[in-house]
Amino acid sequence: MNDIFSCYTENLILTGNIREDIHAFFSQNKDLRTLNHTLEVANEAIRIAKLFELDPQKVECAALLHDISNVVPISRMLEVAEQLSIEVLEEEYKYDRSVHQKLSRYMAQDIFGIQDEEILSAIESHTTHKPSSSMTDKILFVSDKISWNLPGEHPYLHKMREAVGRLEIDKAVFIYLDHIWDQRDILKLVHPWLIKAREELLEA
Repeated sequence: MNDIFSCYTENLILTGNIREDIHAFFSQNKDLRTLNHTLEVANEAIRIAKLFELDPQKVECAALLHDISNVVPISRMLEVAEQLSIEVLEEEYKYDRSVHQKLSRYMAQDIFGIQDEEILSAIESHTTHKPSSSMTDKILFVSDKISWNLPGEHPYLHKMREAVGRLEIDKAVFIYLDHIWDQRDILKLVHPWLIKAREELLEA
């Protein structure tokens, strides 16, 4: 394990049970807010996987690990990514937290020993999505969004949930990507991966 993570893993004993280990990890780092969000996303991912008659094991694992980098202060995320030689795109320097999905991928592999590329890929793109995505990528991406319990009216979330219910996962993905694209003039960053993923879906 990289020494840079030692302050987040001190006294952490991994059992091999990913749910137990995630509870221990976030509890030790006093981040119960992320823990609760993580569990909600995992439960949603399992539900969606079952709708598509898929084995939920991979999406559950990806969901449980997707936000583990939240224990790193946002102000240090870019610095840590650079120290770990994680590729940081020019656009990502506009918004420190934009690299958190890449950090989570690295930490899932380095701390929790995840080697499955499908799981790591889903973690790495859970915020922005990306082109040529797998079903695991899509389910985690959608689960992360529709599990949000946001105040006020958010029609795009309702539309995403309806699309999932109709087993139209690509439609659910596109609804969110288009929602972000419509706000491109007021956002700090519209990630290049998101733009390419949206273009791919438009062409399809």
